[in-house]
Amino acid sequence: MNLDKFTERSRGFVQAAQTIAMRENHQRLAPEHLLKAVLDDEQGLAANLISAAGGNPGRVLEAADAALAKLPQVTGDAGQVYLDGQTGKVLDQAETLAKKAGDSFVPGERVLTALAMVKSKAREALEAGGVNAQALNSAINDVRKGRTADSASAEDSYDALKKYARDLTEA
Repeated sequence: MNLDKFTERSRGFVQAAQTIAMRENHQRLAPEHLLKAVLDDEQGLAANLISAAGGNPGRVLEAADAALAKLPQVTGDAGQVYLDGQTGKVLDQAETLAKKAGDSFVPGERVLTALAMVKSKAREALEAGGVNAQALNSAINDVRKGRTADSASAEDSYDALKKYARDLTEA
């Protein structure tokens, strides 16, 4: 796993997951932390993809929060968070998915798809919301329209018209 090959947004998700783990006094960085970080995104990447895949983002968030609440807490002065083996597998899977899709960098949506593929409580949370990797992949293909992530800031160009313009026909 090479974090230099992840987009700025994906690296932000990993850092946010680490912050969540530290805030909750968890000693290991689990896939559930990563899922929570992706779901908490202000731009709503995960929620929009889950909805487009036919799932319920609210139910996924509830299941993710429940899974986080069950993780053991460690109090004291250590403050060190270790990467869980399952989280390493998720990040490796995301890198593999990005390579198969022709991406030079690993975008956030590949991290979400990898969370749906690797066996963990995060995958169970996604399944509780009615989402699987195949549905997510087709939703991602609809959003990306054949574009690849060829820079560290590639995700900024997705749906740029929706972000920065107003559809007068729709209005």
